[in-house]
Amino acid sequence: MADNTIKLSAFTGMSNVEDAEELFVKQGVARPRIILNADVTNSGKIVKRDGQTKIINLTDGHSQWAGATCHLVMDGTTLKRITGKTATAIGSIGGMKAKTYYAEVGNLVYISNQYTNMVFDSSDNSLSAWGLAVPNGPVLTAGSGGLEAGSYHVCTTKYSGSDLSGSSPISNIVLSATGGIAITNRQSDEIVWCTDVNGDLFYRVGAVDNIVAIPSVEPLPTLFVTQPPFMENICHAFGRIWGSRGNIVYYSDAFHLDWFRPSFNMMEFATPVTMIARMRTGLFVGCEDRTYCMLGTEPSQMQQLDVGSGAVPGTLAYCSNIIELGDTISPPEKKHVSVPVWVSQEGIVIGNAVGRIFSLTQGKVKFAPGSEGASLYRQRNGEFQFLTSFFKGSSASSMGASDEATCEVIRNGKVI
Repeated sequence: MADNTIKLSAFTGMSNVEDAEELFVKQGVARPRIILNADVTNSGKIVKRDGQTKIINLTDGHSQWAGATCHLVMDGTTLKRITGKTATAIGSIGGMKAKTYYAEVGNLVYISNQYTNMVFDSSDNSLSAWGLAVPNGPVLTAGSGGLEAGSYHVCTTKYSGSDLSGSSPISNIVLSATGGIAITNRQSDEIVWCTDVNGDLFYRVGAVDNIVAIPSVEPLPTLFVTQPPFMENICHAFGRIWGSRGNIVYYSDAFHLDWFRPSFNMMEFATPVTMIARMRTGLFVGCEDRTYCMLGTEPSQMQQLDVGSGAVPGTLAYCSNIIELGDTISPPEKKHVSVPVWVSQEGIVIGNAVGRIFSLTQGKVKFAPGSEGASLYRQRNGEFQFLTSFFKGSSASSMGASDEATCEVIRNGKVI
């Protein structure tokens, strides 16, 4: 009787690109067209994937995220912190359900969606506003003091501890003779700033209701600053928070994550932004149609390069233990950390520190990326894994699926 046993010593993953591809790539080493519910280890072994176990009930869960200090998820409009098998309600994030984005800086997690901005402190589970509100403009009248006759401009800022808001609308007053300026509507948490006579630079006067002299020592640092706009795809890099709204990328002042100047500190792209990924030498900005590398760490000096096809929103994850990626400066044995990996319109890609993108699936797996997805990076049983899931096709109405051939197997039990 003939021995029909197929002897396999190792697997190299799967490739569904060629229908007639042989099972073996070399003697004893298999590369099948379809592998279902299994992983291939670094040593070439194939292991069955575990099933799913529900440990936490959410009524309307979405926008899950985990960083160095905490694990967060949205349940409708309520932010919850996951600790082990417990979900603790933190507070409301906006009045309507919306995809929510996170950026971690130390113990603080900056949170934004299209309706609200908040800051979560993982050390005490507290929520606070992201940035101080800009005050109303001051109401001015002439008073007594030692100011020269002439024109003066006055504004106010709110303060809380060492935090300072953006400047209020500017008010103007003209003194016809030597005197002072009285402010009739200043709140207790507001600081007054005023120009010299007929001047255009604002200087700190203090938390006062009457201006009798201008100490021209401390200039106003927050002229035209506002609270952050409501953003998506937020990212912390180079001492700034970056985020998008439509086809605009906004960024904060350096090392002042509450200070935004949307009219000035922004970058405009041709189509809506779907991803902002940091690397040590710049940013990858994914759009609906193309992905760009913004080389440089100072916005005004960044060089824009077109590096690939559009990025699928929600699929970005940062991976470590990554081998050499075509960067001739680093030796092949070097392992890279915090490397951005995402799903593009042409497959799963990885970006290196010199702004190049490499496909991890080209020539191996063919699939329709869809319009949105989710990804994570994990270590399991000593193996590092990038896991991604996305809607099949552009309608985002079908089941979460992977490649076309696998979908055929799921539907029909075989590839037709």
